[in-house]
Amino acid sequence: MSEQLRVERPQTLTDLAYDRLREGIVLGELKLGEQVSEALLAQRMGISKTPIREALVRLKIEGLVDIHPQRGTFVFKLTPEQVGQLCRYRAMIETAALREAATMNRAELLKRMQMHVDEMVITEKAGDVDRLSRIDMNFHYEFLACCANPYLRAGYELIRYQLTALRHRSPIPNMVDSHQVLVDAIAHGHIDEACAQLHEHVLENEGRYIAACDVM
Repeated sequence: MSEQLRVERPQTLTDLAYDRLREGIVLGELKLGEQVSEALLAQRMGISKTPIREALVRLKIEGLVDIHPQRGTFVFKLTPEQVGQLCRYRAMIETAALREAATMNRAELLKRMQMHVDEMVITEKAGDVDRLSRIDMNFHYEFLACCANPYLRAGYELIRYQLTALRHRSPIPNMVDSHQVLVDAIAHGHIDEACAQLHEHVLENEGRYIAACDVM
């Protein structure tokens, strides 16, 4: 079928509410642990409560909100123990994906990784912290995108948006250097070294993520 004949499906109100709320959580407009009101959100967005309620259910599946009957709905907030568990889980998934992608699809992986590092250099000079966080997330997701194992990608989706939200709240000061070393190791075929560096890099975030969750 010709692409010119394709009709784009319009977003539903639930889709729009979901996108807007997810963005608000990720970018920090809604604070970690903050209680959210369906009625107030509906009023602010100019829509009924039904799409808001449906959007919040989808966000719960992604780990971005907690819904407690009789108590209300809250933006997610992790305990220090949960942050540690998340970081260790992330390290396992990402290092496994990096190893497989670097072994089976190294040229494409390298091209994508270097592209993001080049973006980091420009964005870091511009001082755009929000964009740096998005580039950081995209860099790490390339391990999954270039990996042929769908189970690793599915496992990463369980934590992807919580990670994105925590990244926006805890930018790292040496982003270019800490990512370029991974590119260089893969470029020289040092896959074990790259995986060890990645594992250490991921676990170094634990303290920053805990601090981000402590801020109300």
